[in-house]
Amino acid sequence: MDKLKIKINKKIFVFLFVLMLIGIIAGSIFTTILNNSDKELVINHLNNFIDNINNDKLDYLFALKNNLITNISYVILIWLLGISVIGLPIIIIMFFTKCFILGFSVGSVLTTFKLKGILVSLVYVFPGQVISLLFLLLLMMYSMSFTFKLIYAILKKKSIDFKLIMNKYFKILLIVLVVIILMSLYDTYLMLRLIKLLIPFIM
Repeated sequence: MDKLKIKINKKIFVFLFVLMLIGIIAGSIFTTILNNSDKELVINHLNNFIDNINNDKLDYLFALKNNLITNISYVILIWLLGISVIGLPIIIIMFFTKCFILGFSVGSVLTTFKLKGILVSLVYVFPGQVISLLFLLLLMMYSMSFTFKLIYAILKKKSIDFKLIMNKYFKILLIVLVVIILMSLYDTYLMLRLIKLLIPFIM
């Protein structure tokens, strides 16, 4: 039975990892098929963002609050949807969208700053976004596994140790929340300052 569980988790992990790659690649490619007016909007937005960082016009506390609210809400929503049977397709779409946005962000930077944008992209992605995505992938894996266990119990009319499963699931939530909060702090304060150091090389 334990071997079966490991096999199922591996399948879920592979599925999510492939979904993540597809989302990131699709988001990156999407920047290349935008029409000229949309590309102009993206370029202007990025240039304004870089100018604000360079001229210290960013409200870091406001940015941190936004990051925390957005990221914590996202994590808790995935966790809650994992408890419900009908939440499975929603969390899959949410995870794909998250990966798509990351790919789009990186693609936009490269489209705007060309080869020089690789430096900014690396700082933006590593390590903050990578760590966040890996722990979101972990949460997704447990959410899907939790949902499958519920479906299996309902269809087979078997009882499960709900308290034991729920305790483990709750611990995963706490771990992911701690990591997401730390990465939000990193993205707001350290990552943006690192980008500021790179501005002379890309402008």
